[in-house]
Amino acid sequence: MSDLKQSETEWTSDDWHKVCGEFTFRPHLRYRMTDKKKNGVTVWGVQVPDLNSAWWEPEFEFSYEIWTSILVSKGAVNQRGEHSVHLYAVVYREGDGRYTSREQISEFATTQSPSCSFRGTFPMGSRIECDSGKYRVEWSISRIDNDGTRDRQGDGGPQGIIKWDSNAETAKREIAANRNIYG
Repeated sequence: MSDLKQSETEWTSDDWHKVCGEFTFRPHLRYRMTDKKKNGVTVWGVQVPDLNSAWWEPEFEFSYEIWTSILVSKGAVNQRGEHSVHLYAVVYREGDGRYTSREQISEFATTQSPSCSFRGTFPMGSRIECDSGKYRVEWSISRIDNDGTRDRQGDGGPQGIIKWDSNAETAKREIAANRNIYG
């Protein structure tokens, strides 16, 4: 399954910092390996994926750059200073065909400091069963206002929502064809 990616650019609340952020949701399909059988007999030394044991093990990738205005707000910018940044993502399972009655599956939060730019990948920390429904991933990259600088204290940043379906039929079919499970 391909990665789901969103990019956003936001000015902080005081219009002195431009936060360019990108979030990628990577739903990796994992599975156990089993001995290959041909006509009911185990083929010695050959292992193939057991697609009945498959599950999703998602990862979050955050990247950002922070640009600071030089003389006036929303003016010319350069990268300078140290910035504390809060990275946040939460995964909800859709309930009753809508997201109003949703179940929280996983939450991730961390603070990165000090840097003008960053790229990192983090595991979600829990598994999601294949074909278990539709999910909603909410994310944000926020500059924290209390970072120790005296001149500019704006907070805020990009955020977004990604919708994802845990249906694994296509991915399993591709794995079966590429790994020659049935041949």
